[in-house]
Amino acid sequence: MGARTFVVESAEADVQDAFRAAVTEAQWLYGHAGYTGTIAEKDAVRVVRPPRPMTDEEKRAWVEAILHDGADDPGLDWIDDKWAPAAAIRLDAGGWLFFGWAAS
Repeated sequence: MGARTFVVESAEADVQDAFRAAVTEAQWLYGHAGYTGTIAEKDAVRVVRPPRPMTDEEKRAWVEAILHDGADDPGLDWIDDKWAPAAAIRLDAGGWLFFGWAAS
């Protein structure tokens, strides 16, 4: 099986609540059968921090760069693993941005 990237936002203030809400929505939209290539495949989340202060738009661009070009920081290499937890970054506007690779 392959893998696909996902990027999804959730407005909940608490990271675990936001993660559960994002997973539940993806399961509702894409099913529970597995290999959806979405956050529905994730059972854990890990918070990451950008290398410097960033606006929310800069955070989104940083996330896209990690997913498409790989992480500059070797400590973030785990994000490229489809079996790793979802990565999460706090948005200044509120809520969380989840991203990573998922089995498809």
